[in-house]
Amino acid sequence: MLIDYRRIQSPATLRKLETRNFVGEMGKMQWWYVDVLMDDGSVLMIAVVPKKWWPDQEGADLDDAFVMVSLMRAEQGDVLSVSRTIDTANARGTESPLSYELPDAVRIVRNDDGYSFFFELEEVRGRVDLRSRTDVFSAFPRGTLPSWARAFLLGGGGGREPFSYVTYVPRGEASGQLTLRGEEVSVCGAAYHEQGRFMDPAHALSRGWFWCHFLHPEWNVFGSPGMFLYVQRGTDEPVFRGFNLLGKRFELENRRSTRVPRHPKVYCGGDMRFQRGKYTLSIHAEPDGQVPMLSFPSATTRQIYHTLVTDAQLLIEGPSGRERVDGRMIFETCWLVA
Repeated sequence: MLIDYRRIQSPATLRKLETRNFVGEMGKMQWWYVDVLMDDGSVLMIAVVPKKWWPDQEGADLDDAFVMVSLMRAEQGDVLSVSRTIDTANARGTESPLSYELPDAVRIVRNDDGYSFFFELEEVRGRVDLRSRTDVFSAFPRGTLPSWARAFLLGGGGGREPFSYVTYVPRGEASGQLTLRGEEVSVCGAAYHEQGRFMDPAHALSRGWFWCHFLHPEWNVFGSPGMFLYVQRGTDEPVFRGFNLLGKRFELENRRSTRVPRHPKVYCGGDMRFQRGKYTLSIHAEPDGQVPMLSFPSATTRQIYHTLVTDAQLLIEGPSGRERVDGRMIFETCWLVA
């Protein structure tokens, strides 16, 4: 059963959760994530993690932050990536303006119409601005999932407070300028931004998740197969946004797993099909075109976080006929017990 949130989800309720992400106690599993489909077909990803989710090496301090920036350049066919551990002793958040800063590393500022990310690292400098063009969205009706629901739906354990997960920019515009590993990068394209916050250790949240995002200048499709889905054309009202409760109408079939890293649940290709009202959408993700992007290393085999981009095709069938568009697909895999 697919539950559509368009009439029951309040953007104002979701906005109230955001202040805690910036000025509250940082969660043991928390993030700011951005992806951008550039006008030239390149893909930019940014992730700021204020506390490491797990040890990335022996003796790691879990109070340290982790910053990741990765750019897949369409024309050159290569990837420029930066991953840095940041000391959080001087980290600070402010309410006016709403911001979070790791001095001499990164600052995130909430603006009237979006966000600005400022980088001052040796390997990456500059700024990226995001301007939202659609209402905020969450996979959960009120933006949080309490412990009993987390255990039932995600297989997680207890916790001090609910899991907060909100997409603050389902569809927006990105602009800016970066110097990434000595290369000048002009940022311009379609933007996505989400924030997540969980106060307890990562393994208490769930067994893990798989998330995907179909990137195209016109069509915007993202979600977690079997869990939730968001479908939008341009900046119009979404075709669908909601939760998949006890149903199998949105699944990843014909799954293909990666060889690097070799893991049976790190997916790099497959097929998805979704039907809602007058639309039927089918997505095929081609595993042969995969390009590794962000990755959060682990000192053990019990956790893995990995993202990749691959070629994909979206088939839309509706009242006006059939339309096939070529795009790219982001696959994000996080497993907390391997």
